Amino acid sequence: MQKASHARSLFLLSALSLAASAAIAQTLPSRAEQTILQLTNQTRAAHNLPPLHWDSDLAHAARVHAQRVVHEQGELQHQYPGEPDMTTRGAQAGAHFTTIAENIGRGPDPATLHQTWMSTPTHRANILDPNLNALGIAVIADNGLLTAVEEFSHSAPVQSYDGLERRVAQTLQSHGIAPAPSNADARQTCTMPTGAAGSPKLVVQWDGPDPTLLPDALLRAIATGQYTSAEVGVCASKQPNPQFTTYNVAVLLY
Repeated sequence: MQKASHARSLFLLSALSLAASAAIAQTLPSRAEQTILQLTNQTRAAHNLPPLHWDSDLAHAARVHAQRVVHEQGELQHQYPGEPDMTTRGAQAGAHFTTIAENIGRGPDPATLHQTWMSTPTHRANILDPNLNALGIAVIADNGLLTAVEEFSHSAPVQSYDGLERRVAQTLQSHGIAPAPSNADARQTCTMPTGAAGSPKLVVQWDGPDPTLLPDALLRAIATGQYTSAEVGVCASKQPNPQFTTYNVAVLLY
């Protein structure tokens, strides 16, 4: 699910130039970025929330957008004409996530930026969102002010299909469905545009970020008591141009 806060200018000032392209390669946070990260996690700790970990891919996406913000005139925006949206920027930077959110601001120093974000509901909600666990920040100094972009996400590390299949099988087993001797037909079914391999009694197939979260249709089928075993296949998402980290899952019930 995509989330975005509304950009709000802290101190409006026309930007004059893009930051050097070499800055895009930066992976470690600058002093200003470190300060914002520390202030964010201190605030989360004060609200009994876990800290956000630094994500270099999100920081890359934040820097690309921060450069555009500095280059543009007027109100701060989450997307400028001809620019990819926040979700696409994150995916293009290599980040893997199931949720993404963004704060943008301009101010004289990191503390003021953080305080102003905390004073507005949408920015504050991103900082204190318990479902987010990663943060990338870009800060660009220009004409005595700092332009800052925070990219938050619920990161979803890429996992092997084999490992995910085992986890889904364990989840099914907890519902009384034993693993079948082989997953060959389910793996083939997972990659097929239509139909199914083998002779299963029922096929349930879905896309999602966490394959272990069984869909209602599958849970209802299990509840009928008609099935005793299952094959599991996990493969790449069938969504066109997926931007969130998702998988396709095929469960063949017998």
